[in-house]
Amino acid sequence: MKLNLQQKLKSYGDTYWNFEKIKRDGVHKIANYPAMMVAPMQHKLIEDVINMEGNISNIFDPFHGSGTTLVEGNRFGLDLIGIDINPLANLITKVKLQGVNKDTIYNSNEELLLRINKYREKMMDLHYFEKIGKWFRKDVIHDLSIIRRSIIDEKDKRNREYYWTCMSDLVRKYSNTRSSTFKLHIKEENKIKIMENNIIEDFICAVENNVNSFDTPKSNSKLLIQGDALDAMDKMEANSIDFICTSPPYGDNGTTVTYGQFSILSLLWIDHKDLSISSDELIKNFSAIDSSSLGGKINPVISKSDDIPSEVLVNLLKTISIEKQKKIKNFFHDYFIVIQKMIRVLKPGHMMVLTLGNRRVDNTEIKLDEITKEFCIKNGLEIEAEIDRSISRKRIPKMVSRIENIGPVQSMNSETVLIFRKGESV
Repeated sequence: MKLNLQQKLKSYGDTYWNFEKIKRDGVHKIANYPAMMVAPMQHKLIEDVINMEGNISNIFDPFHGSGTTLVEGNRFGLDLIGIDINPLANLITKVKLQGVNKDTIYNSNEELLLRINKYREKMMDLHYFEKIGKWFRKDVIHDLSIIRRSIIDEKDKRNREYYWTCMSDLVRKYSNTRSSTFKLHIKEENKIKIMENNIIEDFICAVENNVNSFDTPKSNSKLLIQGDALDAMDKMEANSIDFICTSPPYGDNGTTVTYGQFSILSLLWIDHKDLSISSDELIKNFSAIDSSSLGGKINPVISKSDDIPSEVLVNLLKTISIEKQKKIKNFFHDYFIVIQKMIRVLKPGHMMVLTLGNRRVDNTEIKLDEITKEFCIKNGLEIEAEIDRSISRKRIPKMVSRIENIGPVQSMNSETVLIFRKGESV
């Protein structure tokens, strides 16, 4: 008897989808990014859906992040469509998919090293942006400026974008920010002073070690959009997507995962000519990306319980302070709209895979999985399969906030994968 999708996914065993012993390798390790998806998990999900459906030629991720889902979709030769508001995420994903110019990269690497050595011997203008001295030691500013100038002088655009990606990790590593959080918090002064500066050596090592990580280029189409998913999906044709596979934000960035704060220092070092930025406002200040993301804008929030299309959410809000209710309502105002737009672009009869986590507010679990399931079913989707998995290895700080009289609140340690099918009449 042929298994349905739920039976197929469960047949691997209760702990299979945890992927606890998996380490990032290949193209997925060329740059760090918060809350990265597990590549083998995404690969297996995509593989099983493709094999079962047999009618999938494109895959869409409206919150592509560091590109894990799109890279795995690329390995099956699918046409790719991705959206992310974060220019650093867009750059990392672009580099992972396009790779380097194999005809010129080794020559480019040699010339890059020569330029670095030249600028080390010769005084040069240092890069500057507002508050740079707060976030970087003087010697680090000097060495990052050498690397930056050496990258700008690279003529091959693909190779240059690759170099920026290699540099992005080192900007964060050698900054004065704490590594225990994605937010921008200054390290203790003694830790800043004793930090050993090997940034140029680390950069050269990254460039040389990562160059062979890329997959063989494929001829499938690849469309990456840097922008707000709410706006970008309006320009997409209805019923045009064969398969949606994504992990949407679990809450507004400012209080959940601050992707923008994690990225902004790197973005301020990268030449903006090599970034896809829909608006310079995104890098105008250190919180602009997060405040422009889902739920971050100042919207007319849902004011009445009758206006909230989820009984689960209405009941949860009763246990949360009025002030924090506003942020939650603001997030779900955007979240429900973006889910509706995803449903609009998905072809009837086709599947949408959502990987979701339940964060805590005032130590109340915001049951995003139940809220999403309730909303999607009301909007014409049927639940096809569901997986619960541990995320003990996912790159999220162990403690995300502190509540008065309660203390530190643990971050989420599990996720739910919901797989929906759009009805033929929707």
